[in-house]
Amino acid sequence: MRKIKDVAVIGCGRFGYQVAITLSQVGVDVIAIDAQEELVNKLSNEVTYAVCADVTQENVLAEIGVGNCDVAVVGIGERSEATIMATLACKELGIPLIIAKAKNESVAKVLRKIGATQVVIPERDQATRLALSLVSNNMSEIIELSSSHSVMDITCPASWVGKSLKDLEVRPKYGVTIIGIIRNGQYMISPHADEVFEERDHLFALGDNKALTRLSKELR
Repeated sequence: MRKIKDVAVIGCGRFGYQVAITLSQVGVDVIAIDAQEELVNKLSNEVTYAVCADVTQENVLAEIGVGNCDVAVVGIGERSEATIMATLACKELGIPLIIAKAKNESVAKVLRKIGATQVVIPERDQATRLALSLVSNNMSEIIELSSSHSVMDITCPASWVGKSLKDLEVRPKYGVTIIGIIRNGQYMISPHADEVFEERDHLFALGDNKALTRLSKELR
């Protein structure tokens, strides 16, 4: 799986805002777009670029540079027509991975047919994440990148403290990659294999969902 570098978040309500903030915190360049200036202003100092624009117009999104992104997250919410139009625009711009938020399964079916790579129904998917978090004391959040791959936010387990990636053989053993560490509020990108984990570190593990599930079971 190629590394995600640039993500367009289209629609910056509660869902889009959280996606934009989380991705930005793990080092992804985020373009945040919304028709409401108030929502854009909330993100202006948090992401790479925040702009107020009509998110349903392909030419507007093209001018902003959305077509250069690896991923588009369409999180407009209750406005299903706008979600459909924005998803179509992203498809026309050739964005390889389009993740769209739907308010129900009926809208989700339409979004899949017009080109959404993955459709998120928040209430259902949040329930899944909640269930996973309940079985792992160390897992605090899952960020879905596609239908098969995610980033998992892990609180460093006690058994890992004082050991390095090399010592733990994280990739060979679990099939996941630690792409970053947050330590004392500072983010470390692509930590070296000799980096020793400390208590209270937050680790970001990238992998396919089966591998992450195996890891979460190990960390119970």
